[in-house]
Amino acid sequence: MVKNIIQAIFFLIAAPHRGWRRVADRDVEQQDFISNFLFPVFGFIAIPAFVGGMWLTDNGGIHWGLKQVIILVSALFGGFYLVSYLLNELFPRFGLVKQLHVAQLFVGYSSVVVYLLFFLMPLLHGAGYLWFAAIYTLYVVYAGAEVFLCVTANKKLSVTVIASLLIVVVPVGLSLLLKSLMTILPG
Repeated sequence: MVKNIIQAIFFLIAAPHRGWRRVADRDVEQQDFISNFLFPVFGFIAIPAFVGGMWLTDNGGIHWGLKQVIILVSALFGGFYLVSYLLNELFPRFGLVKQLHVAQLFVGYSSVVVYLLFFLMPLLHGAGYLWFAAIYTLYVVYAGAEVFLCVTANKKLSVTVIASLLIVVVPVGLSLLLKSLMTILPG
């Protein structure tokens, strides 16, 4: 399972068209995707969040590490489901049929750059400039719109821009919102 996850992430980042062809050829079922890709990726992301919260911050400790994990996993889950539902509702505007399963696969695999950044950022405290790498999501989404969603040429740009903005902004925004709430609330 771990090998398949690493291969999927590698191909989607290193060669997005090839990675999306692999996803499209596999005909992944929703439960298989969630159980064997999405949840393990979120679990892997939680580990450096906990480590970073415990030992790599000034006010670190077990309580701070757990807060960081809760914030991060909540933002990832919330972002994934919110973006999936929004894109599913927008599918008819792009000439696609509403299929939540397809939207979830598209969002989950298109988010690999964001997931990688969420994995690295707790360990690289103060390297916020690395979020500029999220721009590469545009290319991953573009390749997915072409290969996986089979969007027509005249709709490909709008799918790419809208999906990329949602995929990057929603989980990051939720994370920032939850972090600000954690600093405001006592405890």
